[in-house]
Amino acid sequence: MSDNDDGMLLNFSIPTSNIVSSLSTTTKNGKKSSIKVKGGRWADRRKTQLELMGRTNKSKNSKSNSSSVSVSGANDTPIIPRVKRTIDNENNDENDSSIKKLKIDLNTDSSNSIISSLFTANPEIQKRDYDKKIDESKLTPSNAPILDDPNLDFKNLGLHENLIKCLKDLKYLKPTKIQRMVIPKLLSLNIKRTRTNPFPPQPRDIFMQAQTGSGKTMAFTLPILNMLLSSNGKINRQSGIFALILTPTRELAQQIYTFIEDNLCKKSCNWIVPGIVIGGEKKKSEKARLRKGINILVATPGRLVDHIENTQSLDLSKIRYLILDEGDRLIELGFEDSISKIINKLQKDYKDNDSLGPLLDVLPPRRVNILCSATLKGNVKKLGDLTLNNPEIISANSIQGIEDLDYHMKAPDQLIQEIVVVPPKLRFTTLSGALMNFSNKNNENNENNENGNSNFTKTIVFLSCSHSVDFHFIALTKDGKRLRIDRERMEVLKKLKLKRDKEKERDKKNGKERKGVKDNKKDDKAKKNDNNDDENENDAKENDDNDDDEEGLLGSITAMTSPSISSNTIIYKLHGSLSQQTRTATLNQFSNDNSHNTILLCTDVASRGLDLPAIDYIIEYDPPFCIADHLHRVGRTARLGKKGLSLLFLMPGNEEKYIEKISPMHGNNLKFITYEEILTKAFAYNGRGNSKDNNENDENDEKKRKGNKFDREGSWDMYATTYQLNLEKWLLENNRALEIATDAFISHIRAYATHLSSERDCFNVKQIHLGHLAKAFGLREAPKKLASNSNVAGDESKKKESAKNKMFRLARLAVKSQNDEFNFA
Repeated sequence: MSDNDDGMLLNFSIPTSNIVSSLSTTTKNGKKSSIKVKGGRWADRRKTQLELMGRTNKSKNSKSNSSSVSVSGANDTPIIPRVKRTIDNENNDENDSSIKKLKIDLNTDSSNSIISSLFTANPEIQKRDYDKKIDESKLTPSNAPILDDPNLDFKNLGLHENLIKCLKDLKYLKPTKIQRMVIPKLLSLNIKRTRTNPFPPQPRDIFMQAQTGSGKTMAFTLPILNMLLSSNGKINRQSGIFALILTPTRELAQQIYTFIEDNLCKKSCNWIVPGIVIGGEKKKSEKARLRKGINILVATPGRLVDHIENTQSLDLSKIRYLILDEGDRLIELGFEDSISKIINKLQKDYKDNDSLGPLLDVLPPRRVNILCSATLKGNVKKLGDLTLNNPEIISANSIQGIEDLDYHMKAPDQLIQEIVVVPPKLRFTTLSGALMNFSNKNNENNENNENGNSNFTKTIVFLSCSHSVDFHFIALTKDGKRLRIDRERMEVLKKLKLKRDKEKERDKKNGKERKGVKDNKKDDKAKKNDNNDDENENDAKENDDNDDDEEGLLGSITAMTSPSISSNTIIYKLHGSLSQQTRTATLNQFSNDNSHNTILLCTDVASRGLDLPAIDYIIEYDPPFCIADHLHRVGRTARLGKKGLSLLFLMPGNEEKYIEKISPMHGNNLKFITYEEILTKAFAYNGRGNSKDNNENDENDEKKRKGNKFDREGSWDMYATTYQLNLEKWLLENNRALEIATDAFISHIRAYATHLSSERDCFNVKQIHLGHLAKAFGLREAPKKLASNSNVAGDESKKKESAKNKMFRLARLAVKSQNDEFNFA
């Protein structure tokens, strides 16, 4: 080519690097000279020029990170473009402290999801004293029966002999402090008018306040039964209703009714008939019971108002005792209007004492209202103004027992309150680790028990909403087996019980008594049948595998095994969205299961008044919506003088201020632990990290290793990360589970925003890192996308109308317009 060449070659494409090399020129100094490119589009000219200069730009979408462009020049050295940081070179550069977060692009077909590390980019946690130790042997129970006075028992309180014998059979030997103060007060209400005392003082209403688990239910039920017992058989079921007990929840009403029916009336006064009316049950059956006659009625306010308006056989004119249990909760749940209607009905139908006839001597001259609560909040005072008249305040915790409305709420003295501050991303893994530690600690105790007696643990986990309960239930039991709660069998037992009651009434009318031998034989047969049913049920449990259909994920399944926690653990769920029959059956099975480590995932529906036996641990995974709810939650354990442990989860930042609000309730029993301590015990070899300490031949270490599900050496954080990734992978493979997790996350955020304004400085939804919190629900998508795709109840109305429904709607509008009076066509 001559120097006068006009450069016609520039009109052709340059496909290979050989041509690029031939066109590259260098100066005498060894530097490359810039080559001008003419013709064609600017982008093509620029690209060609860069190729000629050896500065090839790598596109962002290119998948190759190792390609290079070889350009011939003075040194013939290939120029390698800069490669972005990946996982491989991330691990090689361990000393680079500027990298705070690692993101891995999965390139999945479903979405641009990312995996973030559990232990990076977490907020800072305040430094605290984590070395505090509490000597449990020095903790003195504050709600235990009084044992220091040998002369003080139920007999000295003035109770009937039948009740005293019944209490001994139930192993209630000594009264608690609140029982010692309230029972004599209620027994002295029926002061008779005599010549020496023609104007006895009128009985006062009572406001009863005591710690949770101190025996408030027995404090008001025993005096009522004692007065009815003193009638010497003058009372039967046709005599009328003399006591009305109102409760905020169906579970609490069922518990009080069962205690009165099975533990007190059957063993001391079987002619006194209690009854119950609650929502979720058949009104036809309740009307039949009311028509037959009831002496003590336990009810929820809403259902009782329904019967007042629609049941003619309901007679409330003879009521002399009105008990409102858990008064603060009655107001919080919006029962104020219902209670007002009930009070107005009682005042309207009230009959004077002449209508009582022979019962005048045993019942108080006027209706006595009793308000019970473990807290003294403003709404309780409001309810007291509505129902109480000149009340006498009895508090088991005040110095002299009376008139202190400014009393500070306090947890039982034998309760140890632990607090763990957990970053949002680590919440689910830390919860699982805590449950593993509770179960494995129990397994070690059972193996070291010389007598061979197993003492399995019961744990309650409180969550903010029902969607969150559903998600954590399926997440913790994803590898487990279904346990079907047989509600049909419970209905059969109820029918048998009603049949036996009818036979007893028939025998009493005919003047005959049923022979005890026959009853015993029938009872033995019933027990055998029950045992056979239990065996068949256990066989069905073992053979029933966990499928991935909707019924297995949600449906009616409320109990499943949890191999991820331990091999002998069953998890139950309970919330208000379940049917009443399912709630009752689940609660009964959880309470009576003494052959497994049992865990109950629930909302605040189980936080009030329920006397669940032998609860060892309480976990407040989601903080309560008010301080009083915290007191009621932890009150499910450490009851009647027994020890208890509660664990509260908080997130770093504003939530740490909540510690100052609850610390006065717990005094010196407050203890701080780290989430690393929980994860280390759960996910590392025997809780000691990644070393054996050369104890392979030690038999004790071998036994401890068997108690830990994660029986392996290695870094605990690696196994904790694997546990979290398994959850995320399972959600990606299961669309229904992913929907449940999404609904749970959104419902949790909505519930979080409903904290009281007085606690908004601790729980501000705007301060939450939504992306980190979404990881606690196993989600990898952006929170905004989750909100747009949510299927939470309430969004169904926004769904697109189908063409068929739209056609029918327009047709109805057309017909309506033709029939309009203003249509003159």
